[in-house]
Amino acid sequence: MIRRRLTIVAATAAPLLLLTACSGGTPDKKPEPPPHPVFSKPLGAQPHAALQQTQKAGSASFTQKVTFTSKQGDAVLTITGRLDFAGKRGEGSRTWLVPKAFPDKTKEVMLGAVGGQGFGDSSAKVAIDPQAVRYRSGSATYWLRYPTVGSSAIGFDSITSLRGSEAALGGTLLEVPILARATAQQNTPGGGRSYRTEFGLDAAWGLLFPLDVRGELAHPRGADAAKAPVVMTLTVDSRGRITRAAADLSALVNKDKERALSTVTGIRSELTLAAHGSARPAMPAASDAVLDATKSVLDSTKTNPGDCIDFNTGTHRIGLLVRVACTAPHDGRIFGQSRLADGGFPGRAAAERRAEDGCRRAHDRAPSRWTDEAVVPGQYTWIWPVEASDEDPVATCYVVSRR
Repeated sequence: MIRRRLTIVAATAAPLLLLTACSGGTPDKKPEPPPHPVFSKPLGAQPHAALQQTQKAGSASFTQKVTFTSKQGDAVLTITGRLDFAGKRGEGSRTWLVPKAFPDKTKEVMLGAVGGQGFGDSSAKVAIDPQAVRYRSGSATYWLRYPTVGSSAIGFDSITSLRGSEAALGGTLLEVPILARATAQQNTPGGGRSYRTEFGLDAAWGLLFPLDVRGELAHPRGADAAKAPVVMTLTVDSRGRITRAAADLSALVNKDKERALSTVTGIRSELTLAAHGSARPAMPAASDAVLDATKSVLDSTKTNPGDCIDFNTGTHRIGLLVRVACTAPHDGRIFGQSRLADGGFPGRAAAERRAEDGCRRAHDRAPSRWTDEAVVPGQYTWIWPVEASDEDPVATCYVVSRR
């Protein structure tokens, strides 16, 4: 019995030894890691790949500062907000800090001119989705909803230009990595990289500035656009997502003394991104007041005596006004319209003279409940055409109701 048991044990041990011998070979090599979505690309293509990786994160928060340097001080446009790349939505604030010493024509380009009040609000909120651009001036209690498509109203282009191509809010340095070429790179702490990139002056001019500012910059043409590319430093994290960008845009300064920005000596833009994948835009609440800009934003000649108006439309066009309810606070009240000529524009000097005379007569005839709204008793002002843009030129007369 004992011998049989030993035989059985010996017979079962042999296969175990064989199995052990078969499993003792050279270990398999570890699989190669997948290629990095950015760093594995050719150097020149890595800025575009970094933009795509940033967009794949889904969302991000950002701050951008554009600094206009001059002898009178620095004017700074700060844009802060949150972006939803997949939903093509974004919201944020735009704030200008403009030195008092800046010339009026420079302030007008940056802030917009407001009849009877000097300059427009220095701050505004913007909320953008695929259907509309919503704009809320710093002094307003409501949003103006400008449609993205389907409206050809004069002046609306300055609002729709706030929309970007690579991010919902335009005018940031996120618009240019798709056009930029990296020429050098270095590693950064944490496994990221920093690139020296170049892109064309024409892209800087067309993509990075508000419409009014853009019109006062030097327009790059032909060979000039390629001769002096913009140099941008682009920093990405270990995943290849953009965290910072900075560019010197001074080559766009227009030194023509007739230009509103002729005192500006340098322009620099800096962008920072954070909260990749966890920053969701806070769009206007359903309870917020929203006015349809196609109905509420009017050319001054389309208003009527007795209308109450606000001046800050976001368009930077002094001839466009927001018609609002007179029961709410408002910037002004229209008390009259005065036709300046029959059958064409009478010339700039004659138009101004006739506007003044016509509004004086309208003020004398207007109901006192309208004219008594004037912040300064007895004071009124008017908007009138300064060029032959209308075959039926009309001056709009109003009092300023609040400052």
